[in-house]
Amino acid sequence: MEDEKINRAYLETLSFSDLVKLADEYGVDVPEDLDRRFLITELLEIVEEFKQDSQVTMHISSDDAGTNNTNLPKSYNETQISCVLRSPVWAFVFWDISETDLSMLKALHDYSLALRVCILESQNDLAPVESFEIDIAYGVNEQYLLIPAGKKNIRIELVYSSGSTREVLAFSPVVSLPENSAFVENFEPGVKTDFSEIAKLSGIEEILMDQYKNYRQSFS
Repeated sequence: MEDEKINRAYLETLSFSDLVKLADEYGVDVPEDLDRRFLITELLEIVEEFKQDSQVTMHISSDDAGTNNTNLPKSYNETQISCVLRSPVWAFVFWDISETDLSMLKALHDYSLALRVCILESQNDLAPVESFEIDIAYGVNEQYLLIPAGKKNIRIELVYSSGSTREVLAFSPVVSLPENSAFVENFEPGVKTDFSEIAKLSGIEEILMDQYKNYRQSFS
């Protein structure tokens, strides 16, 4: 589907299952209970990013010829994985597998790949307090992840499985997550919140009400 045909009016005509299929085309993992309005907003932002990325060609300068540019390679032939926060609730994960590791995997015939999201209590912890996995398709090297609410640190592991064998190919650096404001976390319409008079002048109540209506699902 062409990006220029995707706008809010079009997305509003789609069923939730069609929105999920569209999100899958852009590599976005969508929980079953995600709010429809939040998903539409996220899709619009992601489509806009794809448009901007398609208009930019990345080059690096050559030491031998200052006027010549070389396109960046699709792979650096290293097995590695990285995680970048797109927002407090969405992470963008991308990875690469070296030719050596890829040949090893193909020789297994029945291998599968997954992303293991490890929840850590502190940045120095090695063992996660909890974890969950997301299966990834062959040939894919990037994925958007919805981060569970209330977590402090995450590490993403690239895992392969074959028969009874299950090994980690690579893991990302630990990423610390921004902490939610208690006002944002606990705000509910109709429940009195003791804002200071100065805070009220800022319009904080209206801001939190708007956040609750449009984005509350991402924090719950």
